Amino acid sequence: MTTHPSWRKQAKQLLRNFSDSYPDTPSRRSFENGDFLIHYIIESRVVFMTMCDKSYPKGLAFQFLDAVHQAFMRENGRKIPTFDRPYAAQAAFDMTLDKVRREFFDPHSPENVKKVEDDINAIHNIMVSNIQEVLKRGEKLEKMSTLSQDLMHESKKFERSAKYMNFQIWLKQFGFYVGGGLFFIMVLYW
Repeated sequence: MTTHPSWRKQAKQLLRNFSDSYPDTPSRRSFENGDFLIHYIIESRVVFMTMCDKSYPKGLAFQFLDAVHQAFMRENGRKIPTFDRPYAAQAAFDMTLDKVRREFFDPHSPENVKKVEDDINAIHNIMVSNIQEVLKRGEKLEKMSTLSQDLMHESKKFERSAKYMNFQIWLKQFGFYVGGGLFFIMVLYW
């Protein structure tokens, strides 16, 4: 994470853009700004922003922002409604912010590598869980397909059976008359 001379000016411009389109602004986002990436999160109507080199891991940047958010809410959460301007809590929060910044400064430190690995493992576990759910759905779909094919086969058998039974009933009701009519026509014809 870096400190850049034009950072405050760019941050103010971004804050103006956020406030103009507040309901439509995504709660987490990253975008390029020259040689840097700007990452932000919006939580509790407070914008937490950082500017990093492009080589800084994106997941770690968002973990930094989450840590800043948690620390800020711990120290200032109840005071937020009383803030009347941007950066109102900055002076009181600077020491905590510096502590969190030092913790995340080196992306290659063992603690940060572990954080990235934990993040990757969490994503991996979510993906495995999602794949297992999809496979279960696939098995259920296969079972439903088999059941529907069996039902279609049985319904065709039932349809043939019903037609045969209807024919049997028709013969019982009208068979004698049809047979007598045919006998009468044959006698007349000969």
